[in-house]
Amino acid sequence: MSRRATGVAHRAGVGRGVPSLMFLALLVVSLSFGSAGRAAADDTVAFTITDDRITESSGLTRDTDAGLYWTVNDSGDSGRVFALDQAGKVVGTVRFRADPVDVEAVQYADNTLYVADIGDNNADRSFVTVYLISDPQPNNRRTLYRSVDLVYPDGPHDAETLLVSDTGQLYLVTKGANGGIYQAPADLSHSQLNTLTRVGDAPPFVTDGQFLDDGRIAVRSYVDVSILDPDQGYRVVARSATPFQPQGESLTRNLDGTRLLVGSEGKNSAVFSMPVPDGMAAAPSPGASPPTKRSTTSPDGSKSSAAADPGGDSAADEETDVDDTQGTGRSGTVAALLVAAAVAVAAGAGVYFARGRRSSR
Repeated sequence: MSRRATGVAHRAGVGRGVPSLMFLALLVVSLSFGSAGRAAADDTVAFTITDDRITESSGLTRDTDAGLYWTVNDSGDSGRVFALDQAGKVVGTVRFRADPVDVEAVQYADNTLYVADIGDNNADRSFVTVYLISDPQPNNRRTLYRSVDLVYPDGPHDAETLLVSDTGQLYLVTKGANGGIYQAPADLSHSQLNTLTRVGDAPPFVTDGQFLDDGRIAVRSYVDVSILDPDQGYRVVARSATPFQPQGESLTRNLDGTRLLVGSEGKNSAVFSMPVPDGMAAAPSPGASPPTKRSTTSPDGSKSSAAADPGGDSAADEETDVDDTQGTGRSGTVAALLVAAAVAVAAGAGVYFARGRRSSR
């Protein structure tokens, strides 16, 4: 083959290389946006609570018997529980003649609603109360109830989480940097104080929880869900971040038990559906206050100061937080991939033209 022919063939080969590089770059970019889309799709809204009577939804539980969800308002409401259909619409209430102090959780088990008046922000209540309503009917009428009074063995605690096992055993999980799991007596008295027993440590700042079918426990904070294994001393065996919420204070399973639902206080509050964590994923560090914006968690698990101090608004927050409409750290990743793709195309083009000049000599 002549030198001219060889040069033409060489340039043709290099020319084919440039579209190949461009195709690869475009593939990388498309995959990155596809990944971003999948991450955004994980923030799935199951339903939105729009009823103007529910402004501080502080607990959520499923009722598989009736195909409903039940929720309660935080402190300041009367003795009532709201029944929601699968679209989040209120279909009725159950009312009971009591004057709760600070209702923080609700559970449904064995045809009974458990309404937990257990909040104690100032840690000054001598005992807390759980109300039991058998065969609840959302008919907007008052119903009879029973109650049990519970006392901590080590002084008052603030709590927002009631757990009910499949055997009817009650547990309270305190909310604090050094939270605890407290078990109620198996035989509860309805006329005397029932002393709780601390059986394990809890993750920090737990705001709600739920037993799973396999006996493990899902608990949430304002920013994450942790899975605890009672057979391993309530050790955290899985963890993942929750979708961003203004004040995430509720957790339950969906009606078929395949996913978790996490809700928030506030008007028109969205209840998100998320998978049950199955590994130790990166998540922000829980704090005593709700986050004011979405926080960034790096791949190595380190957290921004917004995650460590959710209520803060420091300069570090401004540097590390991303827009609420974006997935955590997503925009930075996409930008880096775009730059890398541009560099790859430019490098390929440079090689092509350099070789072309040498071949034409």
